[in-house]
Amino acid sequence: MNGPIGRVHPFTPAAVALALIAMAFIVPAGMAASLFVLTCVVAIAVGAGSGVRAALFIMIPIWLLLLVLQGIFGDGDRVSAPWGGTLSASGLVWAFSQGSRLALITTASLTFAASFNPHRFLQASIDRGWPFAPAYLLVATLDAARTLGEQARRLREAQRTRGVRVSGSIAVRIGALPALIFPLLLASLTEADDRALALETRGMMLTSHRYAIDPPRDSAFDRVTRWVSLIMVVAALYWRIRG
Repeated sequence: MNGPIGRVHPFTPAAVALALIAMAFIVPAGMAASLFVLTCVVAIAVGAGSGVRAALFIMIPIWLLLLVLQGIFGDGDRVSAPWGGTLSASGLVWAFSQGSRLALITTASLTFAASFNPHRFLQASIDRGWPFAPAYLLVATLDAARTLGEQARRLREAQRTRGVRVSGSIAVRIGALPALIFPLLLASLTEADDRALALETRGMMLTSHRYAIDPPRDSAFDRVTRWVSLIMVVAALYWRIRG
């Protein structure tokens, strides 16, 4: 990952993402919407725009669905719609509230995933003295979607060259799923077995102390950012409880 986010300590984006996800549940909807916009701006500025694009790709259909279900078909008092007709006032409030929170959670998660560097995270975990097996499990889980996506793309191209129709109408795409899912499942099982063998030969289960080869630098900016993220969550939680 290039840009400023590729140079920070790998624990810093994780702490910020977790703080934003927690804030999505704590703060009011209006503040969640503001945090969503701020997250998008900051993510694009630091070089994690791909996470924002992926989040918008997911959220736009969800926003439209919430508008239809809660705004158009919702109960309660009705207000005039800009395009004519009426909308449910309480439904619009609910759709805005839930849509803002979901958007903040999705954007924070996918932005962190877009900036995630498995090598630097493992080196940082070893440098902190964390057990290797849980750290690698976390890395493998976060990296699984990227690996599966690449495998699915290669299988899709391979099936297309063999004459299998994998694009077109919804019925055609559904019919092509078995030709894609089963090879992808077999490839995933084979890769998991290969990784397990490779990790076993490298002493994954050893309990002796490990030394990081290239530990990432933990700057004062990283430490301050992580502490500020924690303090903001605690302060927001205290404010909501007292309020």
